[in-house]
Amino acid sequence: MRSPEYWNKIWSRKYERYNRHHQIIWDAIKPEGNIVDLGCGPAVMYEGKKVSLIGVDWSEEALKQAKLHYPWGVFILATAGNTGLPSNQFDTVVMLGLLDYFDDWTELLIEARRLLKKNGRIVATLLQGFNGHNWTEDTARQKANIKSFGHIAGGWYLIEL
Repeated sequence: MRSPEYWNKIWSRKYERYNRHHQIIWDAIKPEGNIVDLGCGPAVMYEGKKVSLIGVDWSEEALKQAKLHYPWGVFILATAGNTGLPSNQFDTVVMLGLLDYFDDWTELLIEARRLLKKNGRIVATLLQGFNGHNWTEDTARQKANIKSFGHIAGGWYLIEL
């Protein structure tokens, strides 16, 4: 995983590649209720939406940008694997482009499940080819017990955990 300093540098510049598919991804995940976005980055996907959002990132610059893109959200500086948020509070846990950075998803999924209300949803994206990944339903299932796996757009895949 890259350092917070790396991400501060990335998010301090205009980053067009991040938002190229954000509306398509939004339409695919359809987050509802109280949402927590682990690794929220600049929160571009939430522009123009009206949702109850807590965004978590370990980059201060990402959180500054997130506040500009979605001023109604609450954004906290923390790691995705240890947010410090209370348990069982969220209807949807979102992890977009986060899992691709980790060989072992265990810590992230433990935290996501802890945050989730009963009958809530955990949704994540995977980016084909990123960090050398060749995502298929089988390779995703080797990482975690997933409920569904499907192609969204371009190299993006959606999984529900």
